Amino acid sequence: MTGMGSDGAEGMTAIYRQGGFTIGQDEATCAVYGMPRTCAELGILTRVVPLCDIPAQIMQVTHRRRRA
Repeated sequence: MTGMGSDGAEGMTAIYRQGGFTIGQDEATCAVYGMPRTCAELGILTRVVPLCDIPAQIMQVTHRRRRA
């Protein structure tokens, strides 16, 4: 989610490389777009959505994986 720097990028990269679902908050709803920007620039985000849509995206993906 919103924040400064790139401290979340290493973990997000590991998740992405293992086929995990990665989601970033869009710039419009961030107080500070540092961490999401870094992940977006690295190309490691599966989806980029507004903050209010993040919970629904997570629920959608976890529901799909449980059914598979």
